Order: sequence, then structure tokens, then C-alpha cells
Amino acid sequence: MRPPLLKRLLLAVLLPAFFITSAMAKPPSHRYTRLTVEDGLLSNYVKAICQDREGFMWIGTQGGLQRYDGRQFEYIPLTGISTLPQGEITHISEIRPGVLLILSNTSAFTYNYATRQTRLLELEGVTATGFRVTRVLHDREKNIWLCTAHHGAYLLREQEGKFIPFYSLYSNTRHLKIMQIEQAPGKDRYWLGTNQGIGMLDLGEKTVYTPDHNPRNIPLLKIPALRKTVTQLFADSRQGLFICTWPSGQEFPDYFRYDESNGQLFTGYGNLGGIDFMMRDRSGHTWSAGNKLLRFSADGRSTREFPRDPNSKYGLDYTDLFTIAEDNMGNLWLGTSHGIYIFNYARQQFHSIEFKPEKGPQPPPPVEITDLWQHPGGDIWVTSWGQGLLIYDSTLTHLKKHIHGTDYHYNMLWCIQPLPDGRVLIGGQHARVLEVNGTTWQSRQRYVDGIDNRTIRRMTLAPGGDVWIGASHGVVARWNVSSNKLRKFTDSTYASGKYTWGDVMDIYAGPRQDIWVGTATHGLLRMDTAGHVRQRYSWFDPLYKLPANNVRALHPLPGGKMLVAGGGIALLDIRSGTMTAVLTEKNGLPMSHITNVLPINNREVFFTTNFSAGKVNLETGSITHFGRNDGIADESFQLPSAIRLHDGRIAFGSARRVFAFHPDSLPPPQRPPDIQIQHFKSGDDTYDRSNPLLRMDTPRILLSHQRAGFTVGFMSPAYLEQDNLTYHYQLEGIDEDWVNAGKRQYASYTNLPPGEYTFRLYCLNGEGLGSQKITTMYIVIQKPIWQKGWFYGVVALLLTGIVYGVHRLRINHILATEKVRSRIARDLHDDMGSTLTSINIMSSMAGKSADRGDMVKTRDFISKIGESTTRMMESMDDIVWSINPLNDSTPRVIARMREFTTSVLEARGIGFSFTIDDKIYNRKLQLENRHDFFMIYKETITNIAKYAQCTFADIRIQLRKGQLVLRVQDNGVGFNVNEAGDGDGLMNMQRRAYRMNGQFSIQSQLGKGTVVTLMFPTT
Repeated sequence: MRPPLLKRLLLAVLLPAFFITSAMAKPPSHRYTRLTVEDGLLSNYVKAICQDREGFMWIGTQGGLQRYDGRQFEYIPLTGISTLPQGEITHISEIRPGVLLILSNTSAFTYNYATRQTRLLELEGVTATGFRVTRVLHDREKNIWLCTAHHGAYLLREQEGKFIPFYSLYSNTRHLKIMQIEQAPGKDRYWLGTNQGIGMLDLGEKTVYTPDHNPRNIPLLKIPALRKTVTQLFADSRQGLFICTWPSGQEFPDYFRYDESNGQLFTGYGNLGGIDFMMRDRSGHTWSAGNKLLRFSADGRSTREFPRDPNSKYGLDYTDLFTIAEDNMGNLWLGTSHGIYIFNYARQQFHSIEFKPEKGPQPPPPVEITDLWQHPGGDIWVTSWGQGLLIYDSTLTHLKKHIHGTDYHYNMLWCIQPLPDGRVLIGGQHARVLEVNGTTWQSRQRYVDGIDNRTIRRMTLAPGGDVWIGASHGVVARWNVSSNKLRKFTDSTYASGKYTWGDVMDIYAGPRQDIWVGTATHGLLRMDTAGHVRQRYSWFDPLYKLPANNVRALHPLPGGKMLVAGGGIALLDIRSGTMTAVLTEKNGLPMSHITNVLPINNREVFFTTNFSAGKVNLETGSITHFGRNDGIADESFQLPSAIRLHDGRIAFGSARRVFAFHPDSLPPPQRPPDIQIQHFKSGDDTYDRSNPLLRMDTPRILLSHQRAGFTVGFMSPAYLEQDNLTYHYQLEGIDEDWVNAGKRQYASYTNLPPGEYTFRLYCLNGEGLGSQKITTMYIVIQKPIWQKGWFYGVVALLLTGIVYGVHRLRINHILATEKVRSRIARDLHDDMGSTLTSINIMSSMAGKSADRGDMVKTRDFISKIGESTTRMMESMDDIVWSINPLNDSTPRVIARMREFTTSVLEARGIGFSFTIDDKIYNRKLQLENRHDFFMIYKETITNIAKYAQCTFADIRIQLRKGQLVLRVQDNGVGFNVNEAGDGDGLMNMQRRAYRMNGQFSIQSQLGKGTVVTLMFPTT
């Protein structure tokens, strides 16, 4: 009987311990931001990470070299040298401003990211099989040491473009294979990790000491346990030297820490796995990468492992961990076989406590937290919707009690209200109340009759001892717990089923007999103890205005004030009944419901929304958002459940777990990095960071007036802080004040007038701290040519020249007209003078013949007088027609020529054709040319009628190469041109053609007709 009894006793003792152990909260976990090929990486195998002095991240992968600006990855082709690898990059570091040292498994080279030039570095003794880098050290004297697994150590001589082998500097080290080097405290001393143990280089003495050559009796070199192959050396911030020995054939490495201040060797690490890389963060702590991610304690004697968590969306998962880099904001970048993981250890002060039941499915189900309360004894009570009541210890690490009954109504709990006598009321679903003894945890199930089976969402204890209940569907009740008497209050539409108030989300009994009721749809109500609504605060009321009508949480403050949370955060002065401060999304709050408000200090308030958390400074309005970088990711905070614990921590619940943090543990705010201009675009021209213009401390860009607009892209390289940054910019001369761009990372301007502009940028974080300096660039929009000073002088000269030219043209025109008039007058005088003289003579002769009675001669003279008169009239008509301005157009000239031809040739029975090129009508003839042209044509037609004896004439007027061509051909008897002599008619036509700068020709043969051609220029 004894063994079964003993077995039962052991089970009775061990099972509760087992259940309590299984119900322990998980250790604080961290949230990581992950970047993979889906985000733009060339490969998920990331072996090298470095931040340059401008803030950009350089990534070395199996796919090559990339630069990351926080938004996208840029592939950097390593061109210009045929032997450069396009594959795996194993190391990146900045050796001087703008120049990166890049190592691959086959070569070494420098890359100037300002000029994008690559330079291959020679490694003496390295064959085509390549090498494996084991350490790159940038010492305090700015020397760069390279250690390899099989080729020993090298010292960089950048000006010579090569790495010098260590053994060429110290001849007694040729037999050593140096795989690690670390600078020791003091000057000119370096520790060496070799295949024969620890060595020391003294640069001042130019001597290398080894365990076999130790005339100075250096203590570290005399330790037998360290006379093995050393694969890792790293100096911590407390004069400690971390040493890893791993000789071939040994299954696991050995780890040591040598304290140079006292000569002690620590050997108590145990199995840390393989370590391939070590670094020291800005706080002085050492980190290692290899089989595990480890953080060493301040004294270097213990480690904390950051475990893989492949099942978590924001957990750490890798097969190989290659490298660790810290950026300018203290974020750690992990290069792994699964991409890049980024987190900030110092900032992740929000620790989550996940519910882990004693029994049930694994992984455990999520638990929606509805309320939190800390017992005076320190235990933390947590109500949940579906998992009942959870009682944790004060550290939130052990689940001490889980009250979870068979009646599901008492497992769907909403609120906690302690009573003065030590009992604790837990409000639940459908008017259920769980009454729990605060000391023994004994519970009693109760039902609150009289509230229509409504869910008890919130409770508050009034000064008189009554408990006020806020329930679903707008039910408010005053309940005397001892007598179980209850009085219900509702809105006027409750009986009809409309529920104007909606659900009661929170309720608070004030010290002045006021009951404050926060409703889901009807704003904030101030009731008296008789249930009468004395004042309503709503979004519609201009005097008692709320950010929104959906009040989710109330929190009283010292001094008679109260925080009201809903569509924003309002600060209510209870005594005066007025709102003293209101913050909404216009002030930077998230555009969602505020579900929790809890003061951190006299100025700052912690808050949660449906899907985020943060803090706000009520005095300055600055807002800090807490997210993945702080330890919160993809959480939903639907109910008011935030409390201040006795130790100063703030605990609050989400739809899946409890969070806790201490406001004082949050790292002090730091200024965001200065803004970098990412790109500048104007029209089709785009400048990126590789352009020298944008790399200047103060860029200056010239734009033509035709491109009087531009877009500037910018970013502060605070990679995990973008959610907390607001960008501000100003274009002096255009913007009267700074423009708040919010999260937007660009600015655009169009249609700017010419001038010189100064574009300025800065950013603010959630704490209200701005970037160290204002980023400035100058943009010059050049004036168009017609707005420049010299242009006005040229225009003035041109105008003067034009005026003078117009004046000269007018004078010349007047002179030309006068010349034409003079010639016409002269011709008219000569022609009419001779004609009138002839008429006068013939009239006298006719008179004398008449006196003699010779009527035949008299009639002959009279006939000649008539002919002369007709010619004179025709000549006068031609002159008057040619000088008439109405006849300036070419069509009028052609019409007169056609009219004259018809009247002359048809009278003599001569047929003709008249062909005109249509382009002729668009040409313009000057006055004198018009007259001469017509007179030559008239003379030609007249000669055909008089002398040609033809039956047909072909008349063509054409345009050839800007020349007007008149061609008249008849089929008459013709004549011998050489025997024609120099008659007045031919002479006149030649003279007129000459005045027109034209060419005149006559072609004729006896019996074959005549061709007259005139060619002269027109406009």
C-alpha cells in the first residue's frame, strides 16, 4: 500500500507545480523587421552590412552589392574592372569618407560611392581559389588589418593599391597563420590569434611575441589552455579580451575571457556554439553572431540568447547568422541566410505576457483582455472574454490562479471593481457578476436582476458605497451590493428598442456626486445620483464639444480633471465643466478610436487606439508612436484596460495578450538624423544621390525659365523611426511659413517666377526633437532672355534701328514714288508733248489744206489727229491705272492683261490661249514693275496684232524659282531679229526689262512665228 500512497502524494505535490510551471508567462520576446528578396534584396543570403557616413545602408549578398535608403534597394554594378566579382560579398566597411572597402571570396577592392569608381586591390599570395575572411580590424591609428583563414594577415596600403602580407613586415612570423587580430589597450600593442595560440605585436618595438618567443614573460601568452588554434579574438569595453580556441579534431570550441586589468581568465561560458562575428554596440555591450545571436552582459561573463521563433510573423528565423551592424539610431541589422532582420534592443521595452493555460491546445489560444487591476498585495488580476479570470504575480511571470468555470457566462468577463471590505466584483456577460475573495480567491456567482440581462461592461464605486453599473444598450444602474437593491436608468428611447445612448463604454463616480457616463454613440453624460442627465458633451455641441461621440475611456486626474478618450483625447475640468485641451487626428493622433488613456507624468499621456499605441505631450502636442521597433506589432486594443502598477510600470491588454513597460525604461529621445536629398527632378531631368550636385553640402541647381518647377525627394535615414517623423520644408520667397508635410517625403512646386530660391528641410520625431541641422539647397530659375538687363539695351538698339529703318524705308518709298512719278511725268510730258505738238502741226496743216480746198489732205490730217488723240488717251489711261493703289494686287494686273488681249486680238480675228500659274496670284508687284510689266506685255500684243499676221497666240505667265516668267508665242510670219534694227518699241521693252532687273528676249524666224520672253524677280 505504501508505494501507491507515495505515488499519489508525489502526484499531489508535483502536478500543481507542473501546472503552475506550464502557466508561466513566456520570457520577453522581441519584434524584428525583416527584409527579403520580396522587398528588393538580390539574395536572402546577406553576409555584409555597413552604414556609410551619409546614413545609407550597404548590403553584400550572394547576388552582389546593394544600397538601401529605407524605401528601396539599388543594385550597384561593379563595372570597370574585368576581374571584379558580381557574386558573393563577404565584407563592407567605410575606410574613409565616401570610400568603401569591399571583400568577396575571391578579391578585394575599394568603391567610391561619390564617383562610382571601383579599384581592385592586390592581395599577395592569394591564388585563384580565393580566401575566407576571418577578421577586418580598423584600429585607432586608422590602419586596416585583414585576416584570412588560410593566407594569414595583411595590412592595407591604399595608396599603393594592395594588401601587404604580415610576414613581409615581420619576418619571424612566416611560420604563423594569423587568423585574428585585436588592438590591446594602450599604444602600439595588438593581440594575435594564430594556429599556435595567442601572440602579441608591439609596433613600437616592431616585434612579435608568441608562446614560444616570450622574453617579456607576457602573462597571457603563458596560459597553457590558450596554446591552441585561436579562431576568435574580441576586446570588450571593460579591458576584457574574448578568446575562442578550436583546434582541429575538437567537437566544440572553448571560450575564455581574459581580464587585462587583473590577469584573470574566465572559463565559465559553457557551449556558446560557433561564433563567426563579434561587435560592440553604442552602449558598450558585445554581440556575437554564429549558431546563435548572443548579447554579453556588462561584465562579459554571461550571455543572453535571442532565440529563433519561426512561428512568429515578427520573430527571428535563420539557418546561418553571418553579421551584425548597428546604424546611427542604435538599430541592429542582422545579416542571415533568411534575409535581414532589424530590431532595437534598447527601445523594445514593451514586454508581452501571453496566456498559457494549464491544459488545452498548443499553441495556446489568444485571450482578449478586458480589464486589469492590481491587488494591494501585488497580484495582478486580468479579466478576459472567454478565458475567465487570470491572477498573475506582481512580475507578470507566473499565473497563480485561473478561475475558469463550466458556465460560459462567467468566463466572458468585462470589468473589475474592488470593494472596501476586500471582495472583488467581476462584471460579466448577461448581467453575471463573479464575486471573488481578494485573499482566498474563493468565488461566488451572482446575477444582477433588474438590468434586463445586459452585459456589465464597466463598474465604479461611488463615495456612498453604491456601485454604479454601465451596461450594454445604454443601461446605467445604481446597485447596493449588500442589500442587492438596484435602480435602473436609461435614455428616453430605450423602451422602444432604439437605444440612443448605445453601449456604456466607461463610467466614473466623481467626488461631487456626479456620475460620468461614456457612451458609444451619444457622447459623455454628466448625471446626478438620481439618474438625471445634467449635461451632455458631444461632437455637435459648440460649448461642450468632444472630438467625437464615441467615448471609450475615462480617467480621473488630480486637481479635478479627467481625461476623456474617444475620437481623440480631451482634458475636462470637472469643476468648471469645460474642456481645456482637445487633441485629434489633426494634431497627429491616429485616425481611429482612442481606447485607453493613462497619465505618465504631469505632461505626457499614454494612449492606445484600436490598432496602435503611443504617448502624447498635452503641452506641446508632440506624439510618439510605439510600434514594432518598441515591441508592439499587429495588436488590437479594443477595450479600456490600462493601469499603473505599484512598481511604476504601465500594464495594458490587447486582443491577445498583456503588455507591460516602465515609462522610465524607455530610452531617452534622440534627434533624428539630418535629412538627405534623395533626388531632384525638373522636367525630364532627374538627379539622384550619385550626381555631384546633390552631394554638395549645400547643393545649387540652375533651371531655365522653361522648367520653372521641380520635385524634391528627401528622407531622414532613421530606418525604424519613419512612423514617428514629421517632415517640414519651406521655399523662401514662396512659402510664408514652414509646410508640415507629415510623413510625405517629397515637395513639388510649379510655375515659379525667375529668381533665386532657398529650399530648407528639417524633421521632428514624436518627442518634438528636430534634426541637428536644417538641410538647405539653392535653386536658381534663370530669367528668360527678354528679362535680362542687356536684353533691354539690345531691344532699345533694335527699336532705334527699326524706327530709323522704317523712317528710311518711308523716305526711300517717298523718293522711289517721287522717282516713279517723275519718270511717269517725264514720259507723260514727252509722249503727250510730242503728240500734242504733232496734233498742233497736223491741225495747222489741215487748216492750210482746207484753205486751199484740198479736202483729201485735210481728211488725212484729221484722221491722223484722231489716231494721235486715241494713243494719247490710252497712254494716259495706262498711267492712271498703274498708279492707282486699288490695282496693286496681281489678280487685277492679270485681269487687265486679259481684258486688253481680248479687245485687241479678237478684233483682228486672232485666237489665243491665256494660261496663268495659280501661284502667281500670291505674288506682289511693285508699282514701277507693275507698270513696266504691263507696258511690255501691251507692246507685245500690239505688235502681234499689227505685224505678225498670225491666227493664234499662246500666252503663259508662270512662276519659276521666285521669278515671274511671261512667254508669248504666235504662229505668224516671223521676222529676222538681226535685221529688225533698233526700233523705239524694242528699245523701250529692253529698257523696261532692265529697270525690272529682268531679262528680255525675242526669238523669231521667217515663216515660224515669234516667241517673246520676259523674266524678272517678284516677292
